[in-house]
Amino acid sequence: MRTVNFYLLRHGKVEGAPALYGHTDVLVDSDKQQAICQALLELPLAIKKVVSSPLKRCSDLANLLNQTQPQCQLVVDDAFKEINFGRFDGVPFEDIDQDWSQLEQFWQNPALSPLPEAEPLEDFYLRVSQGWQKLLNNSEHDTLLICHGGTIRMILAHTLGLDWTNAKLFSTLHIGNQSLTHIRITVADQLYPQVCSIGAPLTTS
Repeated sequence: MRTVNFYLLRHGKVEGAPALYGHTDVLVDSDKQQAICQALLELPLAIKKVVSSPLKRCSDLANLLNQTQPQCQLVVDDAFKEINFGRFDGVPFEDIDQDWSQLEQFWQNPALSPLPEAEPLEDFYLRVSQGWQKLLNNSEHDTLLICHGGTIRMILAHTLGLDWTNAKLFSTLHIGNQSLTHIRITVADQLYPQVCSIGAPLTTS
């Protein structure tokens, strides 16, 4: 019997006007990325593997960590991208006027009221949960996963057996920028997960 720790880090606050940033490849300020990297290095974590979403707000940080900790294995995995918000993806909220009702309906029931041309919530959940299960099955060492708020919510829904269609996962469960969610897996006759913390703020200078 052994344990493996998974630390799910939501990326830092992105540059740009407030909007739904899904697959839109926005950046986190380079100084902020450096500060997040330094804060991670100061934590007493025995990480030997870093997995990242390919979007630059995540992968830029993963590359920084890899430069300072080259002994850590670095893997980039499309499974952990944020949901694609379709026509609303990357559009500043201030530019959404006559379509605002569609956005309201989505927040109230994201599974049954998808945004135009967006990735269906079920597809998102399946993509993330399958990627997560594959990661669990193939990881022998403590791992840092750098990803997105929606991705972490889907992982928690899968781990806790929650209804992934529940709008409160998005409207009520707060996963802040540069916060850590810790899931410990005990490996025995099967995998036994334990959610140790959710959305703990990562202090940066």
